[in-house]
Parts: sequence; C-alpha cells; structure tokens
Amino acid sequence: MRLDLHVHSEYSPDSHSSIEAILKQAQEVGLDGIAITDHNSVLSFSVASKLAEELGLDLIIVPGAEISTREGHLIALGTTNLLPSGIPANEVIEHVHDNGGIVVAPHPYAFFRKGIRNLQDIRLDAVETFNSKQLFGLANYLANRSARQLNLGVTGGSDSHKVETIGFGYTDVNIADGADVERILQAIKSCRSQAKGRASPRLRSVGHSLKIRMGNYKNSR
Repeated sequence: MRLDLHVHSEYSPDSHSSIEAILKQAQEVGLDGIAITDHNSVLSFSVASKLAEELGLDLIIVPGAEISTREGHLIALGTTNLLPSGIPANEVIEHVHDNGGIVVAPHPYAFFRKGIRNLQDIRLDAVETFNSKQLFGLANYLANRSARQLNLGVTGGSDSHKVETIGFGYTDVNIADGADVERILQAIKSCRSQAKGRASPRLRSVGHSLKIRMGNYKNSR
C-alpha cells in the first residue's frame, strides 16, 4: 500500500489546500491512503472521511496531526485526541500511545524546520526518513541512519502545502491481507514499511523554507 502520511490542508495556517482537492489529487496520483497532518489540529479528519465517502473515493484516511512540542515537531497518527502545543515531547508521545496512535519524528535534520534531533531521548515509533521538501539528500540520509540505529519504523511524506506536490513522498506498507488504519500503524511500528519518493520542485521548497525562517508562519512553528 502507498500512503502519503504528511500533508497539510487549509486547516493549517501555512496552506490553502482544500480537503476535496487533496483527496482528488491523492486518488489521481494512485495513493491508497493519506494522512492530513495539519499543525496542532485534527479538524480535517472528520471532513476528509465524510467527503471521501460522499465522493466514492477508494482512500484510507488516517487520522493525523503535526504537533508542536516543546522540543520540536512530532506527527501523531491514528488518534484525534491531542494535547495542546508546547508540551514536552515525551508527554505528547505517552498521550498518543494511550489513545491508540503512533508517533513519528518528521524532518528531524532539516534546515529551518522545527524537527527534533535528539531522537534517542524520546519514545518514538518511527522516523520520517523521506520528506520531499528537503532540498538536499543529507537530511533524509541522516533521518534514515537514525531510524536504523534506533531500530524504528520509517515513513515517507510529501509535507505538501500545495495540492500538486501530494504523493511526491510516500510510505510503502507491507500488509498481507486487507488494510485499515490499525493494520497500517502496526506495520509501520513493526518496521514493515519503506519511505520513498522524489523531491518537490526546488524553488517551491526554497520559498516555503524561507517563509518559515522569516517567521511568516509563526503558528505553524
């Protein structure tokens, strides 16, 4: 199964992508599922789940959010029960686990991004080892090396803030029979996934990174 597990919608302060456009693009590019991981928000999940059914789209919608912890960003998958932003990472992780979800470290070594680099100090389930917005291969390489060293699962995601880049990064999940959110999360946690994709257009990635650096998207940091 191929899923983009890092996508932002209009429910993030730094994206204008509508839920309908995201879902249609995900289907168009051949994804089997998607996680809309808005900044500190799960409002998109119920909207996406309902809309996917109404539109007759064959997509698995994974609950998700990109959470701003005290140490940096984490992605929660599989739960819609979030703690407020600014809380220590291990408290967020414990809460996500208690609510049946898993936790991924997104872009841990990316420049100008609020990733958590000291991955050994937190109780992660997986590391995002392919993020399509990374301008150079080094950040993804370091993330992959850390995942191997810590024996953690891996995910890939587009980190899309524009509809046209959805699916540029994705997670291949090995599931023998059937597929649902629980099986997908278990496969990732059990190291039965691969992170793949291609880089987003360079100029777009540079522009987004500079906006973050300049503080235009303070709420997303």
